[in-house]
Amino acid sequence: MRTAWWICIAVVSTTGCMPSLHRIPADGRRRFYLTKESFQGNQAITACASGYHMASRFEILDVSVLQYDTGKGLTTDDSGSGPPSTAASYESPGPFGWIRTGGTSQFTSPTSAPGAASVNCATWSTNSPQAYGTVAFLTDRFTTDGNAVVPAWNGRAERCDVTARVWCVENSATRETGPPEPGRRRRWRGGAEGSAGGRIANGTISAA
Repeated sequence: MRTAWWICIAVVSTTGCMPSLHRIPADGRRRFYLTKESFQGNQAITACASGYHMASRFEILDVSVLQYDTGKGLTTDDSGSGPPSTAASYESPGPFGWIRTGGTSQFTSPTSAPGAASVNCATWSTNSPQAYGTVAFLTDRFTTDGNAVVPAWNGRAERCDVTARVWCVENSATRETGPPEPGRRRRWRGGAEGSAGGRIANGTISAA
């Protein structure tokens, strides 16, 4: 048996006869999602799962550098591995969610242009029908009728007593580290540094 292990260790980088330690590593992108459940404005802050928090619109502005968490988030017929857009108009409520604005505490009825992101249910503390917060959604168009490019995100003011989904983003990017590549050296617990898959102790190579 010891002889067989010697042979495996000698050729591990080419034959792969050692037991597989391979894991598919995460690509390091930060994850985000739109909740499946709906919440009034004063519940938005606590709506996200453990390890996530209510997203600021600037945290998820560029979805191309993020990874959508399809296990936690709302999905639609054609969302694939990505987030849902307003093309899923049959959802109730639609695929839009409360989002943090980056501004000061505001709740009064907005008077600015459509698409402004300023109100926030008094920093998400009220569900009064007289208060307003901001919801955001991914658009379902590439261009306007005049062929102008449409930004991926849009939004609007919504009454704080209305239930809406919530945009959530991971607290920090997920990163996993797999085993060392073939030929690289690793320090093994209880022994000196050796080739991947074995340990050197008292001059003898043994399996990890």
